[in-house]
Amino acid sequence: MTVIEELMATVKAQQHTIEVLTIKLEETNAKLDKANARIAELEEQLHKDSHNSSKPPSSDGYEKQTPKSQRKTSGKKAGGQTGHKGNHMMLGAPDRIEMVYPQHCVNCPHRAHCDKLKVHDTCYTVDVEIRKETVKYEIMECNCGGVQETAKRPAGISGSVTYGNRLKALVCVLSTKGMVAIKNLCEIIHGLTGIKLGTGTVCNMLHSAAAQAKTVVDGFPQELHKNPVVHCDETGLRVNGKLHWVHVISTSLLTYYALSENRGKKAMDEIGFLASYRGIVVHDFWASYFKATGAEHAMCCAHLLRELTGVFENHPEQTWAQELYCELLSMYRAADFYNQHPEIESRQHYMECLKRNYDQILEKGAAQNPLPEKESGKRGRVKRGRIRALIDRLRIYRGEVCRFADNPIVPFTNNQAERDLRMVRMKSKVIGSFRSEQGAIDFLLLKTFTSTAAKAGIAAFDALFSMFQGKLALRTE
Repeated sequence: MTVIEELMATVKAQQHTIEVLTIKLEETNAKLDKANARIAELEEQLHKDSHNSSKPPSSDGYEKQTPKSQRKTSGKKAGGQTGHKGNHMMLGAPDRIEMVYPQHCVNCPHRAHCDKLKVHDTCYTVDVEIRKETVKYEIMECNCGGVQETAKRPAGISGSVTYGNRLKALVCVLSTKGMVAIKNLCEIIHGLTGIKLGTGTVCNMLHSAAAQAKTVVDGFPQELHKNPVVHCDETGLRVNGKLHWVHVISTSLLTYYALSENRGKKAMDEIGFLASYRGIVVHDFWASYFKATGAEHAMCCAHLLRELTGVFENHPEQTWAQELYCELLSMYRAADFYNQHPEIESRQHYMECLKRNYDQILEKGAAQNPLPEKESGKRGRVKRGRIRALIDRLRIYRGEVCRFADNPIVPFTNNQAERDLRMVRMKSKVIGSFRSEQGAIDFLLLKTFTSTAAKAGIAAFDALFSMFQGKLALRTE
């Protein structure tokens, strides 16, 4: 073999080595790009909390002290402002009056008739007295004129010993409003009244009260159908060791809870409300709401503001996100102004201008985040990424996002449903899990009843006490 042939063989071998190394380099770069993308995704998740995502405030931990509200400071000092009408305790006639005498008059035998004494000042204490009251009913019998008649027991008394309506109302309030676990509830009742209740007795009380509340609550779905706007949301709840879902449908006057083992359309079909509802449903972009009903939809813009905050905080180069954040707030302020001044006729024109700005900002975002090209031979849809997916969602559902701007009865947020669900989450944190599905259903029935009563301005104890007496009528429209 000549020298030239040897050199040619060496060159070919080196070319092959270069080709192999190039392929390996490309594979390594691809793995590195994938790893960098995963690192960026994990870092973004690490930076998420309740102010820039849908994570609950309880997940923030003790170290993160970020503000939870999207509202900005007004510059005013905290507390009541100038001209604010204060509230104070309204006092009725005192139950008793006690005289407080000067020290040298304490033992004076003439103080009852002394004309030198006069009232210098007055002050009050307001306290409570909780005591056990046992009432004995003697059922009388009469044989008069040859006719024997026996009186009937008072309503609600079935056995020889029955717990009264006030005690049952207190037990229900502590469980559904105070979120007290049953064992602790028994200790509280014993400490307050001296009455020893067993956990089984408390469960029976709650179940009986829930059965009475159900006669009222069963009519709530029909009442909800009369409302042009309803709020919907859902949250997880552990029942007998399994994950269940609590769904809420509510208005400013009515709350309705339902329990299901499912979260999506199947659960909503089981509840049986959304399928026939034709008003406006306010929710937080959960796709199942679009599948479960033919009603119109309005999106919770508070969720969008948090998502947009997460985008421009974790990706400062995405300037469109902060622009859209400000645009939505401008739209909200304009809608609030026009709602307070319905006589002004420029609403539609001004809102159309703001919505054109909305479209232009999203076009800018789409240009900054183009769709990736589909690889040849690879099946399925191209992954758009979270930012591009958000942009597309905001473009597709532009009418639902901006519905509050066109319709005065549509709110900017879904806070109504979220407030109604908050206490259910609190109960879940206190007890951890319901031991039985019936216990969870009883809690939700009583919670539906007391929440609706509260919206009517009736305290939970008064509502339950009146329900046990058969005298309560709730206003639901």
